[in-house]
Amino acid sequence: MNIPDLGSLLVSLSEVFPLVVNLIFLSISLLGIWYGTSGLYALYNVAAGEYKFSNRPVTVDAAVGKLALGSAMIVAPVLLWKFANSFVLGGDVTFSMFNYGASPRGPICEQIKLAITYFFMCLGALAWLIAGLKLYHATSGQHGGPDSAFLYLVGGTLAFFVNDVAQLVSNTIKMDVSFSNVCTMIGG
Repeated sequence: MNIPDLGSLLVSLSEVFPLVVNLIFLSISLLGIWYGTSGLYALYNVAAGEYKFSNRPVTVDAAVGKLALGSAMIVAPVLLWKFANSFVLGGDVTFSMFNYGASPRGPICEQIKLAITYFFMCLGALAWLIAGLKLYHATSGQHGGPDSAFLYLVGGTLAFFVNDVAQLVSNTIKMDVSFSNVCTMIGG
C-alpha cells in the first residue's frame, strides 16, 4: 500500500477546495433565496394584519431585515465572482477559482501554496455562511445577535483574501510573510 506524503495530499486538495468554496457559495445563495422569501412572507403578514395572534409578532423592521439579508446573500457571491480580479491584490487566485477550470499546474510548491490559499478561502466562505445564519436568527428575535455575526464577517473576509492580507502585512512590517515562503521552506 502506497501512502501519499503531505505534499501530494495538498496537491490533490487544491483541486477539491475550489469545489467546496463554490458549494458553500451555492448554499449561501440558496439560503438567501429562502431568507428573502421568508422576509416577503413576513412583510405580507404585517401588511395583512395576520401577525396579531402569534406568540412572536413580526415587525416591519424584522421583515425588511430578512429581505436585505436575503438579497445580500444572493448578490454577494455573484459580485465576488464577476469582479474578483479587479479589486484585490491577489485577485488572480480568486478569479481562477471561480473560472470553473482546473487548477493551474506548476511546481509542487506552487500547488501547495495554492492548496493553502484555497483552504483559507473555504474557511472564509464558511465564516460568511455562519454570519448569515447568525444575522437571520437575529432578525427572528433570537439571542446571540449581530455582534458575533460581525466578527464572522470580518474574519471570513480576512481569511478569504488571505493573500491580500499577507501582502498588506508584508508591506507594513517590511518583511515577507506571504505564501511564497512555502516554496522557500520546502526547497522548491
